[in-house]
Amino acid sequence: MKKILLFLILLISILSIANFAYAGSIDTNSYRDIYLTTGVSDLRNKAGMAIQIVQIIGTSVALVALIILGIKYMISSPDEKATIKQAAVPYVIGVIIFFAAANLVAIVISFAMDM
Repeated sequence: MKKILLFLILLISILSIANFAYAGSIDTNSYRDIYLTTGVSDLRNKAGMAIQIVQIIGTSVALVALIILGIKYMISSPDEKATIKQAAVPYVIGVIIFFAAANLVAIVISFAMDM
C-alpha cells in the first residue's frame, strides 16, 4: 500500500512539473480605460442618495413605532406594561441592527469609492 501511494505521489509530481503554457501576445490597448474614474462620481451620488433615502425612511418608521409603543405603555395597566416591555426588546434590537447596517453600508461604499 505504501509503495502504491509513493508511486502515485511521484507520478503526480512528475506530471505537474511538465506543464507548459503557450500564450500568444496580449493586446493591452483594450484594457487602457479600466482605471478611469469618469463614472465613479455619478455612482457615488446615486448610492449616497439611495442610502440617505433608506436611512430617512427607516428612521421615520422607527420613530413612529417608538411613539406608538410609548403611548401604549403610558395608558396600559401594570400587566400590560410587562408585555409591552417584552415587545420593546426586539424593537430595540431591530433598531440597533438597522442603524448599524445602514451606517456600515455607507462606510463600505465610502471606502469602495476612494479606491
